[in-house]
Amino acid sequence: MDFIENLGLGFEYILSPEVLLLVFLGSIAGTLLGILPGIGSSASLALLFPVTIGMPVTSALAFLSSVYLGSMYGGRVTSILVNIPGDAGAIVTAFDGYPMMKKGQGGIALGISAVGSFIGGLFTIILLAVFAPMLANWALYFSSPEFFALILLGIASIASLSEKNYLKAIIMALLGFLLSVIGLDFITGTARYVYNTQLTEGLDFIAVIIGLYAVGEVIYNIEKEFKLNIKKSEIKLANLFPKWGDIKKTMGSILRGTGIGAAIGMLPGAGASMATFLSYSIEKNRSKEPEKFGEGKIQGVSGPEAANNASVGGSLIPTFALGIPGSATTAILLGVLIIYGLQPGPRIFDSSPDIVWTVIIGLFIANIMLLLANIFLIPTFIRLMYYGQKYLNIIIIFICIIGAYTLAYSMFNIWIVIIFGILGYFFKKLSYPTAPLIMALILGPMAEDSFRQSLLMSRGDMTVFFTRPISLIIILITIGFLLYPIIKRRITAKRNNV
Repeated sequence: MDFIENLGLGFEYILSPEVLLLVFLGSIAGTLLGILPGIGSSASLALLFPVTIGMPVTSALAFLSSVYLGSMYGGRVTSILVNIPGDAGAIVTAFDGYPMMKKGQGGIALGISAVGSFIGGLFTIILLAVFAPMLANWALYFSSPEFFALILLGIASIASLSEKNYLKAIIMALLGFLLSVIGLDFITGTARYVYNTQLTEGLDFIAVIIGLYAVGEVIYNIEKEFKLNIKKSEIKLANLFPKWGDIKKTMGSILRGTGIGAAIGMLPGAGASMATFLSYSIEKNRSKEPEKFGEGKIQGVSGPEAANNASVGGSLIPTFALGIPGSATTAILLGVLIIYGLQPGPRIFDSSPDIVWTVIIGLFIANIMLLLANIFLIPTFIRLMYYGQKYLNIIIIFICIIGAYTLAYSMFNIWIVIIFGILGYFFKKLSYPTAPLIMALILGPMAEDSFRQSLLMSRGDMTVFFTRPISLIIILITIGFLLYPIIKRRITAKRNNV
């Protein structure tokens, strides 16, 4: 009965015209900010937090939660249209979303990502509503050894992302790890490879992403004329939106991505990037046509997009139930709660049910609004691409420069973008996969910190990773991840010989 009463309480606050308007404005503002490369969900909340000063706490949190969800939707738009991931969570979407765009299937990619995002977000909102306290307690069993094992699992997916050339994938991963150690040592505070004060906090991986994917693609496209493979008369929602058959064949990948996103999202610090990489790896390993991933495979968009948005609800579970932020963005929401005099933790569901349930129902309403808005905006996005394709390279470079500069309001990041843009061009020409580099760059600091914290905790005993049940299980799954592509290749070779 309490659950029904709480739902009613949440709807009572959300369905007032003022709060509904705030949810709508937050969703749209988050989407627009998410489209801009380098902004991301945490920066979007930081930029819009001053707007909420003076608002009632329920209205402020409903607005900021909608911004959070909207920014996760928005990150995929430029990822698909111009190969510029809006944030780390949208990197994987570019792998197959952009090739679909080049084939004239950009509308289908945008549509299926909207559907996947909606289902993933909706599922974890329900989880948040029904199982938050129970699921948050599960996350307490994760300590440094479990996080290190989980990061190893993420790194193991590099092998499945690059079946055709393991050696090049390993080289790129090692390069990513080397780049990830630049900056201050987390444990000792020692500066490593800091030849410029701008490198004190390490390379900004968003600047590296913009360079490798966007600028590298522009330089590559200069060699050949890019032309959108679609006619002006075909730019209609009926032609651009995925058919029921497309949705039906991606439903399995969407549900798998949703489960991965929800589970990873609940782990503090894991983030959407790990969830999307794992989802993509699983879809590629399960596929009967793994060689088509990276060339415009629709499951390469649907699964990671579901995982991306599922991580939103997942990350809110430990934030509310334990007072532990599940991501950088939820850390800002946690700060907002504290500023308003609230104490996140298991008791918040009893002491401030109006706050928690307003956020939950607000996310539910925002998810529906975003689905409808993103569907009906598809022709607009494609039309902009159609009319702007002659100026596409200039537009991309302009967006990259603005995005790189706004990361830290520094020219240094623009130089990082240019350098990695040139490297990205040569990597593409020589068929070196950039995904392992990016993944290692993102996960490298997390892996190092978790490994060293584990050894400090166990006083140097390496068996700590194998004596803890959850850590051991994840390591065994990681070994399976590494062996699966090799076993699969041998089985395929035997079948072909027969």
